[in-house]
Amino acid sequence: MKLRIYPSIGIARLGNGPTNKKDVVFTPEVPWANLYEENLEFHTKDGALKKQAQRFYIYECDDNGKPIQKIDPASCDIEWTVEVANKKPFWYDFNNSLDLSVNTDNHNLSPNFFTEKIAPGISTSRRNPNVLNEQLINGKDYDYRKELVNSPAPTTITSKNTSPVALGGKFPFPLEGQNNSFIAKAMNLNARDVNLGAIEYDEGSLIFYPGDGISAALNPSDLNTDFADNSNWYDDICDGKVTAKVTMNGTTYELNDADSAAWVASAPPDYAPQIQPLATMYDLICGIANESFTTDFSLIFPVLYRLYRMQWVNLSDFLAPSFRETIDELTTEEFKALYSNSEAAQPVRNKIFQLFRDPLYNYNNEPIIPSKSKTDITNIGSGTQELQYPFYPGDGINYPGSPAQWFAIPPVLYDELRKWRDGSFTSLEGDYTTMDELGKHYQNQYLEAAKDPAKTALLMTRAVLETLYGGGFHPGVELTWPMRHAQMYAENSLAYANITPGNSFFGLREVRIGAATPEEQSQIFYNDFGFQMNSDDVKESISGNSNKGWLWKSTPGDLTKWMGIPWQSDAGSCQKVFLDSQYPIPAWWAANLPVDVLTEESLVAMRNSELKPETIQYVYANRLPWLMTTDTGYVGYHAEGGYMNGLINMVYKWKNVGVVAGRKSNVNGIPELVYVASESKNVKNITSVFLGKAIPAKPVRLAPPSVFYTNTREMVWIPEDLSAFLSSNLEGTGNVHVDDVFEMKINGNIVFTHDFSNNCSGRITPEAPIDITSNLQEFANSFVTIEVNYIDKCGGSEGSSEFFLIFK
Repeated sequence: MKLRIYPSIGIARLGNGPTNKKDVVFTPEVPWANLYEENLEFHTKDGALKKQAQRFYIYECDDNGKPIQKIDPASCDIEWTVEVANKKPFWYDFNNSLDLSVNTDNHNLSPNFFTEKIAPGISTSRRNPNVLNEQLINGKDYDYRKELVNSPAPTTITSKNTSPVALGGKFPFPLEGQNNSFIAKAMNLNARDVNLGAIEYDEGSLIFYPGDGISAALNPSDLNTDFADNSNWYDDICDGKVTAKVTMNGTTYELNDADSAAWVASAPPDYAPQIQPLATMYDLICGIANESFTTDFSLIFPVLYRLYRMQWVNLSDFLAPSFRETIDELTTEEFKALYSNSEAAQPVRNKIFQLFRDPLYNYNNEPIIPSKSKTDITNIGSGTQELQYPFYPGDGINYPGSPAQWFAIPPVLYDELRKWRDGSFTSLEGDYTTMDELGKHYQNQYLEAAKDPAKTALLMTRAVLETLYGGGFHPGVELTWPMRHAQMYAENSLAYANITPGNSFFGLREVRIGAATPEEQSQIFYNDFGFQMNSDDVKESISGNSNKGWLWKSTPGDLTKWMGIPWQSDAGSCQKVFLDSQYPIPAWWAANLPVDVLTEESLVAMRNSELKPETIQYVYANRLPWLMTTDTGYVGYHAEGGYMNGLINMVYKWKNVGVVAGRKSNVNGIPELVYVASESKNVKNITSVFLGKAIPAKPVRLAPPSVFYTNTREMVWIPEDLSAFLSSNLEGTGNVHVDDVFEMKINGNIVFTHDFSNNCSGRITPEAPIDITSNLQEFANSFVTIEVNYIDKCGGSEGSSEFFLIFK
């Protein structure tokens, strides 16, 4: 029997919320499964950003390694081991992708990068260059630079570990036999505790929890001043190997080699987890294989749909001209042409195809993005061709005027689009009139495939890889350019040609990171290329029998070492890219790091029944800069003013920025399902809400009926599982009264009134706390705007008790 761990590649995402399975979200295990959810919560009730944890399972496989089913944990003993590291401070600065000067044979990079030198790789030097091997200084056999790798010892758990076990970690990391770091000692400091996460045994599965998102400088006065490369800084990103030992029926299976072990990486939060990257890591892994695909509409639709849905996170993809507008302007018959291979449908398909940028970059330049070393963006000139889709920077961002300044979908996707344009694909049968109808059709294909226990393992890996950006890489969001090369993988083979019959989606693949053996790891763990690394090093490492081939034998920390440090600097700095034209304004990684958002407050405001329809449309179109949801300050492309403040503020405020999630709108004239930014300040555990103040009794001022007091409370969360009462105190026990009528509106509609006047008898009768649970039922699990009015109905006098809305 053969056993393997799945998903073979896992991703966990940082958060400042608790480390336990009740207060985290889990990485999706079925692609597309969460796209249309309306009640996903990414903050705790106290407003902390939830961690995204990754589960791993052990599967029984056939002799060829194809998964059959999960093993029964009750029938065996399982011992899980995780070894992770953070190598960012030890590795090299990021200038651009070093493979852009290497002639590679895969379907992810245009050959023009190499032959035409449209964006050459730039040599790079070590981070923390002042930290040297002491042998270079005093001839002593101690390498200070090894302390720059945060590498806690492997951690093992069994069924006895049913609560999280910390992975530990320090920076700088004292080497074996040392109590403190020599670097820290030289700075009159102690090494800092930098926990890289935790693991937990859960009914046979392994839960990997990421770190808390901690970033700091050893010297507190050192500011982060660069998007990727800040010496003296550390963070708690990591990656590494997940192995297991299974004892079953007297036989022990060691799942610790590249063929059976898994890999896990922690990454920044995905601030729009229901919006997919335009090009995913799964696309790139398909492109590596250089395979031919039987093309049906399921290969084409995802890239169209991803670009269409970018409207929720980037204003340039929402306004006109935009891909969204192009699709929404299609007539019913033209829309059906999208999924028909008929000759009559060809003009519509060609119109869409021509909007996309050719990844060969064999044309004149589009508008020029200014250099990061030049802050004056006036009179920079522009290209000779209109900006094409997508409106995002590419790998050649360091070369103003290079066509590769702009991102093109990988050739593997573009070639499928070309086949679609030419009608060389299998049509989709059925009658669909909107993109979301098509999206739900294809979501159902994944959900149907997930009913097959033999496919669930590979679906897990694909679900992970579809959340990861597949380019451009500068350096990217989670993982970067080495992932688009075959050398990274011990296995990349097609297991199923179709997800379901007639729906290939590029199929399901067995993908395994090329992990070093323990012997290899002991020799290469601290390898680098000396003071400088350049494209020639990468070129040699790819060639056969090179002594630089160690670059592709992964050891803990090797997948994430290329990324920016601290991670918040890159995450916060990559927003808008201002050109010398006002529109469209391109942006960076909007599917994971939104740029412009519809806020939850805006959605609540639109639900006000008193708004005019045109006002609702104005509010709907008024997208707010994402980072302003927590006031990080203005940031943009690395040449823009305010950039430094944005870098610094993001380190402290990353956990408060809004997370974009699906919500039912309940508003006429806008889509039924909208994706809005929910902020940490919108807490949902408030059990008492002040509604109105006490008014001492006094003669009336206006002729009845008249409102003598009004108050509005915005962003009030109505919980589903609690009862609601009106009370005059915070304990929910105080009697309430108004002389004469209490009125309560939600979103402009009256939901409750109570007349205390006894038919204007002159006698006001206070009431015990009033249960209004049923009046609020239709608003459960949503934020609302509450307006209360005290109304004089009978004349004479006016007055009231205090009013609180109490949930218990």
